[in-house]
Amino acid sequence: MRSPKFRLLGLAVAPLIFLSACGSDGDADNASQTAAGDDAAATSIAPNGTVEDVTLTEADVEGSTVPALELAKTPLSVAETSVQEIEAGEGETTTAEQDVELRYLAVNGTTGEEILSTFPTDETVVMSLSNPNLLPGFLNGLVGTKPGQSMILAMSPQDAFGAAGNAQLGIGPNDTVIFYVEVVKATTPLTQAEGEAVEPVEGLPTVEADGTSPATITIPEGEEPPSELVVQPLIKGEGAEIQAGQQVRMQYTGVQWSDGELFDTSLQEGREAFETVIGAGQVIQGWDEGLVGQTVGSRVLLVIPPAMGYGAAQEDGPGYELKDETLVFVVDILAAQ
Repeated sequence: MRSPKFRLLGLAVAPLIFLSACGSDGDADNASQTAAGDDAAATSIAPNGTVEDVTLTEADVEGSTVPALELAKTPLSVAETSVQEIEAGEGETTTAEQDVELRYLAVNGTTGEEILSTFPTDETVVMSLSNPNLLPGFLNGLVGTKPGQSMILAMSPQDAFGAAGNAQLGIGPNDTVIFYVEVVKATTPLTQAEGEAVEPVEGLPTVEADGTSPATITIPEGEEPPSELVVQPLIKGEGAEIQAGQQVRMQYTGVQWSDGELFDTSLQEGREAFETVIGAGQVIQGWDEGLVGQTVGSRVLLVIPPAMGYGAAQEDGPGYELKDETLVFVVDILAAQ
């Protein structure tokens, strides 16, 4: 049976502007978003334009020239999501299973105000087109694009944040959201560990894993749990090393050392690969310390003493029932950005 306790210590880190409202954050969050949307509804208007009412211009930000968007009218509202291509791309078209790396600028069509932009810092973000929580406008608008392609995307309210709006971004329930997007590249992410097998270490739990179902982890009989964190690669991936602060996508299985009982796994029907920031205090300490420095494509065995797991968990808090347990995880590192 799925336990949510581990996942509650992770944080969904896909950029907020890309994600639709969902119930996992609790009724209180949804209520606050709805309330903010009600306030903004008074300024919403009936559809009165198209993506052709948006022009790509330039702005000066601290001495650097960056893209900007100019609206022919404010407020601007579109009935259907539409695209205005600025430059054509080259190469293979992206598919719904790929990750797309891009730069973007977002503007609220109702107010004309900029919401977010990656251009002043020349950053890129990676969006998983297989993520069902993406805004519908992105799920439909980015499949079929090519590296080097740039476009203006006018996203209708129903393809953006819909009735919930997004209070944190100042977006109401009837706001059109306008994006300027530059596609950098698309990649097909790993679905399981891939690399060179590493010789098992005597005295550690043994692992049978196929990458598609929960790993079978066998605790060595008669062995006391280690008092220090153990990090043992089982497969050495050929990808880049994980750096603290990166967003990492993983599949994992976790069992208790005391009896080998499974307490959580991402490899379960209906669940997606787990994504979080590593090395930033958003997951338990054993993950933060154990996964930094490992490589993409690796399968890693983590044996985590209570003090680096849930030892400090409060009663009725996430992981409290595991506070005295040494935890054993098998983690497949699929991607990092």
